[in-house]
Amino acid sequence: MTTAQIELVQKAWGKVTALNHTYVLEVYEELFRLSPELINLFPDPSGMPIAKVSETLNTVITSLEQLDALGFIIRDLGRRHQKFNVEPHQFALLKQALTTVLARRLGESFKPELADAWSQMYDEISALMLEGLNHRTTSLV
Repeated sequence: MTTAQIELVQKAWGKVTALNHTYVLEVYEELFRLSPELINLFPDPSGMPIAKVSETLNTVITSLEQLDALGFIIRDLGRRHQKFNVEPHQFALLKQALTTVLARRLGESFKPELADAWSQMYDEISALMLEGLNHRTTSLV
C-alpha cells in the first residue's frame, strides 16, 4: 500500500468507527445476510466477539505502516481461525461485508480511490491471515 492509500483508509476508518463496536456488529449482520449459513460458525451467536474484532481491526488499520512487523501476529490470527472451521473462500464474503458497511456509512465520501485503497488493504491483511489459516500445525503432545 502507498502512504496515500494508508492515509485514505485510516481517515475513513476513523470516520466510521471512532472505536465504536457498531461497525463490526453491522459487518456481521451483512455477512450473515450474504451467507446465512455462516451463523453456524458461532456456537453462541449472542457471544460473538464483537468488541475483540473491533479492537483487532482498529489495531491493524491504525498500524498499517507497520504491517510487515505485524505479519506474524496476523498469521497467528489466521491460524487460530482454524478452530472455528473458517474456510478460505469465506474471506471474500468478509471483504464484501466490510466494504459494503464502510460504503454505506460513508455515503458519497466512499470514492473510487478509497475503494481501491480499502481493497488493497484487505487483500494484504487477508493474504497474511490465509497463510496462517492454511498452515496446519501438528501437536507435539
